[in-house]
Amino acid sequence: MQFHIFQDARLEWRWQLSNHEGRKVADSGEGYREKDDCLESIAQVQACEEALVLENITSLMDTEMLQQPGLFHKH
Repeated sequence: MQFHIFQDARLEWRWQLSNHEGRKVADSGEGYREKDDCLESIAQVQACEEALVLENITSLMDTEMLQQPGLFHKH
């Protein structure tokens, strides 16, 4: 995986994460006026190696079941 940083048409800094095939798998979602802020955003993503993966299965449940614990689970 590789992070690429670049400036957009507004001259704001953005990042893009690509897999080994060069396909984009994530992006900054917003522009940063300062390059250092963009780099800090990358550092925050890199620090999330143990972030939870949540699966939203609300389309399979009715409203009453949404109140039950365990609807979202860790993979």
